Amino acid sequence: MGCTSQVPAPTQIRAVEAANADLSAQRNEFHFKLPKRLAALCLPLLLDKRDLPILHLFFNIAVTVLPASLALYCLPAWSAVLGPVYLAATYVLFLERYLLALHYSQHRQLFKTDYRWLNHVAPMLLAPLFGVPCGLYRLHHCVMHHAENNWYPKDLSSTEPYQRDNFFQFLFYWVRYLVGIWLELPLYAMKARRWGMAGQCLSMELLYFALVTALWHLNTAATVWTLVVPLVITSFALMFGNWSQHIFIDPDKPRSAHGMSYNCVDFSGNQRSFNDGYHTTHHLNSKLHWTELPQQFILTAEQGMTQGLVFGSIGFFDVGLAVFLGRFDMLSKQLLSPVSHQGTTELLKERLKPVLYS
Repeated sequence: MGCTSQVPAPTQIRAVEAANADLSAQRNEFHFKLPKRLAALCLPLLLDKRDLPILHLFFNIAVTVLPASLALYCLPAWSAVLGPVYLAATYVLFLERYLLALHYSQHRQLFKTDYRWLNHVAPMLLAPLFGVPCGLYRLHHCVMHHAENNWYPKDLSSTEPYQRDNFFQFLFYWVRYLVGIWLELPLYAMKARRWGMAGQCLSMELLYFALVTALWHLNTAATVWTLVVPLVITSFALMFGNWSQHIFIDPDKPRSAHGMSYNCVDFSGNQRSFNDGYHTTHHLNSKLHWTELPQQFILTAEQGMTQGLVFGSIGFFDVGLAVFLGRFDMLSKQLLSPVSHQGTTELLKERLKPVLYS
C-alpha cells in the first residue's frame, strides 16, 4: 500500500513531520567525546568526517569495556562475582550503540586507504566482547543479507518461510542461527563462488574458537561473562531485530524493500542507533550515509513516492514484541502509513504469513 502520486498525501505529510523530529533531536550515539587533541589527530584519517560520532563511540568502548574485560581475567577470584556486573553495564551502556556503529562502519569504511588497518579494530577486536564472532559480520550482513534481500533460501536470515507471529518459530529461527551459521555462512560464500570470503570466514571461525578455548582454560568465569554469554544474548538480539525488521512482508511484492521492511520514525532509539529506524530507506540504498537517511526519507515522501509501512514513535523491538503479544491495536495507532486505520489489523496479519513460491 502507498501513494505514488506527485502531490504529498496526508500519510506523506505526517511521515515528513515525524522524520523532521528525528532531524532536530539531540544525538545520543556516544557518552563522551575524544579529547580535543586526539580528535584533531584522528579526524584527518576518516573517509567521511560525519563519522566522528562512531569514532567517539569506539573510543568510549576502548577506554571502558576493554580494560574492564581485562580486569576480569586479572582478578580470577572475583571474576564470577564481577562478571555479571561487567556484562550488565557493558550491554546497557553500549550494546545497541556498538552494533549499529559496527553495522554502518561495515557498509561504509571509516578510515582512508592509508590507514585501512584501523577498519579491522571494530569487527575483529571489539566485536567478540559484544557477542559477534570476529570477522564474520560483514559477510553475513553486508554481503549475504543485503545481496539476497531477505529472499529465502538464499538469505540465511530470511524471515519469509515463517509464521512471524509464532514465537516458537522465532525460537527455531534464532537457534538455527546460533548453531548453524558456523557451517551455513562459509557454504553460502562457496556457493556464491566468493572463495576468498569463504576462506576468510573459515579462518575467522577457527581463530574465534581457538581464542575462546584458550581463554576458557585461562579463566573460565571471565570467558563465560566476556565471550560466551554475550554470544548467546547478542545472537538473540540480532535475530529478534532482523525478525522484527522483516516481520511484515507484502505477499504481492516480497522482493521490494517497501514490501519486506518498514521505517520507524520519530523514535528516540534513532538517536542512539545512527538512524537505524530508517530500515526501508537503508535497504533501498545501503551505501547511503547514516546521517542522510532521514533527509532521503523526507525527500521521497515530499515527492509523494513513499510506499510501504511507516511507524511513528516506536522501534523494531516494540513492533516485534507487539506482534507476539497480539497488540495490533497499538500498532495501528502508531502506523503513519497507510494513513487509514480501517482494515489495518487485517493488513498486518496478512503480512505475517509465510511467503510461498510456486
